[in-house]
Amino acid sequence: MLKTIRYYAGMGIYYIKLSLLGWMEYPMNLAAWLGTNLLQFLVGFATIKFVVQEFGALNGWTYSQIAFLYGLAMLSHAFSIILFIQTWHIGGIMLAGELDRFLLRPMNVLFQFLFMDFNLIGLTDLLPGVIIFIYGCMQVRFSWTLYSTLAIMAVLFGATLIRGALFMATGSIAFWTKSNSDFSGINLNIMDRTTMYPLTMYPRIIQMIFTFVLPFGFISFFPASAFLGMDNGFSFPSWIIWFTPVVGIAVFTLSCLLFCAGLRKYDSAGS
Repeated sequence: MLKTIRYYAGMGIYYIKLSLLGWMEYPMNLAAWLGTNLLQFLVGFATIKFVVQEFGALNGWTYSQIAFLYGLAMLSHAFSIILFIQTWHIGGIMLAGELDRFLLRPMNVLFQFLFMDFNLIGLTDLLPGVIIFIYGCMQVRFSWTLYSTLAIMAVLFGATLIRGALFMATGSIAFWTKSNSDFSGINLNIMDRTTMYPLTMYPRIIQMIFTFVLPFGFISFFPASAFLGMDNGFSFPSWIIWFTPVVGIAVFTLSCLLFCAGLRKYDSAGS
């Protein structure tokens, strides 16, 4: 058992090294993404500031509190792009025959899929996320203690898994449709609307859907509400923070099972 764990850990590190070497072949591409992504998110955040200043708080959330929420959401968004970008394009990977290569190797296919790409472009999302989150923490005078630090780490871990689970689940549909349908744009729009703004600004039915059906509220809204002492719409206690990693592990496990179920339907990209 221990030997197997060491083997897969070593292979995971090797996959990451290969991805990094591949990305470093095109440093100007990475630099261009850094500039455009930084500008994109900072402009978007500046727009929120303008809206709040002109029209007042969003359902009781001030600009400073939204900055904290926005930054927390941005961090998990960046980590999910770094770790799970391949889940955005399962249909294309399947039709290109990449899964055939995985099946020919004496290694778990799901493991190979999850470690096939360590996406450095995600760092260009991480930088504005860190800037905005630090700014939000300063604005709300967030207290950095051992407990709050561990809680933030747990939230980011779970939130990243929730994001990855959505992309893997929708991407796995390609095993049955045999198409290159790309749901990444739709998924990104849904998560942007439900993680970077207070969930309580939506009708009650929408809040329930994004809590109990698609648990996007656990990515940033419920944790931020607990940290800031804000109304979360469901009278959840402050320890709801620790539900994020639990929900993340649960939904990511389900998405992996769906991927494996689809893989059993996979015949090959060839004729």
